[in-house]
Amino acid sequence: MKPIDRSQSFLVPLDVEQLIGPDHPARAIWELTGRLDLKEFYEPIVSAQGRAGRRGWDPRLLLSVWLYAYSKGENSARAIAGEMSYQPGLMWLAGLGEVNHDRLSGFRRNHQEALDELFAQLLAVMEAEGLVDLKQVMLDGTKIRAQAGVDSLRRQKTLEQRLQEARQLVEALGKPEDETGSRRRQAARERAARERVERLEQAMQQLQEMQAGKKKAEQSEVRVSLSEPEARRMKHGDNANAPSYNLQISTDAKQGIIVGAHLTQDGSDYRSMGKAMDVVIDNLGRAPEQVVADGGYTNCDTIVEMAGRKIDFVGSMSDPQERQAAALKASGIEAEFGSSFFIMHPENRTLECPAGKVLPYVRQSKKRGNLYHQYQASGSDCQGCEHRTKCCPKNPGRGRTVSVLIREREEVAAFREKMKSEEARQIYKKRGPLAEFPNAWIKEKLRVRKFRLRGLVKAGTEALWACLTYNVMQWIRLIWRPEVALKSAAS
Repeated sequence: MKPIDRSQSFLVPLDVEQLIGPDHPARAIWELTGRLDLKEFYEPIVSAQGRAGRRGWDPRLLLSVWLYAYSKGENSARAIAGEMSYQPGLMWLAGLGEVNHDRLSGFRRNHQEALDELFAQLLAVMEAEGLVDLKQVMLDGTKIRAQAGVDSLRRQKTLEQRLQEARQLVEALGKPEDETGSRRRQAARERAARERVERLEQAMQQLQEMQAGKKKAEQSEVRVSLSEPEARRMKHGDNANAPSYNLQISTDAKQGIIVGAHLTQDGSDYRSMGKAMDVVIDNLGRAPEQVVADGGYTNCDTIVEMAGRKIDFVGSMSDPQERQAAALKASGIEAEFGSSFFIMHPENRTLECPAGKVLPYVRQSKKRGNLYHQYQASGSDCQGCEHRTKCCPKNPGRGRTVSVLIREREEVAAFREKMKSEEARQIYKKRGPLAEFPNAWIKEKLRVRKFRLRGLVKAGTEALWACLTYNVMQWIRLIWRPEVALKSAAS
């Protein structure tokens, strides 16, 4: 048998142009970046005639490297820098050059506005090709972990203690250094200590903002991440609770192109639709004709806002009886003592409870445009009732209060009636596959399950890189590859 000798070295001729095939994604990305206007990436670059310095890497190359790396599921600057010496696509893009990880990391982090403009440019290209029409947009959110562990979440008492210790350390380091110490080491320690104080002060500010919306008894239980103060504790699909951000993605239904993306600190999608529509308008200059979203977005405020914007909203709204059953369960009231089991006597404006007691009318109230009449039993009737543990278990001495919906807000009533139609139901059935596909692609194929950058703004930039890469891959599939195939057939 021939021996295998792996200790030998060879000088091998290498044709860079032949490293990748004619339909390789790296060629497509390079061609796309050449078609788009990258002036905002070039504007920060400055030079001075007669001064010493070295040439910088072309922003077009750095942009192409990141898009190609994301498309291959790699989002670590260090890993990309290491792969540039042997990965054919990266070798071809850089012409065998190697960009260090600091340069790559800084480029990804520092070009948010230019990236926003590039995202909008690519959408304009795809709209011109007929791939985007905004007739129907699907909205969905997905939670992505922040660069912080669940063990970094701390209450106010611990945060105040850590902040005091950090300030004391800064004060101690500011004193004259020991003659035997290194000035560079001393400066590094001082810088690290100041950064820690700034981060803890930011955490304290975030904690106070979170406490502002809580009752006084609940404020002491609020926690904030010491290493990633802007992240919020969110529950994920695997039942894990971790500091995270909520990525909102709007997808055009025609070809599954992402037309808008933004990051929120809210674990719920409740208040996200208005901002999502603003982002779509910023990107394409107009609002979608119809938006489809799940029950997390479907509430009175969203319905009214979309009606005011003249955007047809299709969503999932729970039945009033189902909502009432959930509210009763949370209050400890059994289902057979819900408001629907109270008999109304309109002639004398009273309700009769299942035990036969009378609840007189006390007031009317408006909540989000809906009109309610409230009836309240006397405390003596409830305290002496054999059903008090089932009907008013928390405070029978105050008497049971029952709210009866008299008039639903016009926009909500119209929405509820629309969602009873077969057409609306069929539209809503399309939501899952279209809205959730980009989320799955970004997490599974691009492997963006945890942000590498810290802070809401920088994490939002990283999310935009992922969404831009997704759209680039769709451009390759729908536009570039057919063009290459057509040219190949013609030749």
